[in-house]
Amino acid sequence: MTSRVVTVDGPAGSGKTTLGRRLALALDLPFIDTGLFYRAVIVAAIRAGLGAGDLDRIVELARRVAIEINTAPDDDSWEVRVDGIDPGAEIRDPRHAALLTTVSQLPDVRRHLLSLQRAPAVRGAVGVGRDCGTVVFPEAVVKLYLQATAALRSARRAAQLQREGAAVDPETLAVEISGRDRGDARAMAAAPDAVVIDTGTHGVDEMVEMALSLCRAAGL
Repeated sequence: MTSRVVTVDGPAGSGKTTLGRRLALALDLPFIDTGLFYRAVIVAAIRAGLGAGDLDRIVELARRVAIEINTAPDDDSWEVRVDGIDPGAEIRDPRHAALLTTVSQLPDVRRHLLSLQRAPAVRGAVGVGRDCGTVVFPEAVVKLYLQATAALRSARRAAQLQREGAAVDPETLAVEISGRDRGDARAMAAAPDAVVIDTGTHGVDEMVEMALSLCRAAGL
């Protein structure tokens, strides 16, 4: 499996999804956004009326909720279904950022979701997230880590939400970015063998070519 896995890590808004989807399409591999699994649990928790004071119940819910992600890199009509329902823009609602950070650090939730994140990659994949190269696919043949300033990442996230038809509050978005950076500091460390790319310096096409060059050198 790992001989055909490429990982793209980095903080929120660094451009992981854009680069990862382009790579998956070029390499003809499934596209796995590992963060969607945690976001799906949060959507299920919100639907059930659960919050930060209900962590034990959220752990139980995470074990039984049905999560289906779209791994086709050329299909952006939907991202994830939670118990069979497409949550649409709700999946990235910045108002749930604090709960997302808390739940994503729960060991029982992480252990359960790990097998679900790895399952679509049995024949290879491009996985994107915050710890793909260190935890989910530590033996991936190519590992990339994207970095960018908080201001640039906030602007990118705002544009993404607007494209999805979600309301964008700049203050809420800034709090989401800074809060998740603080809460996920350990998860955001680049793997020792990852190639770090500054997305504020390189354009998307340039980053894609850089990444594909690394993949070709690795035999992909």
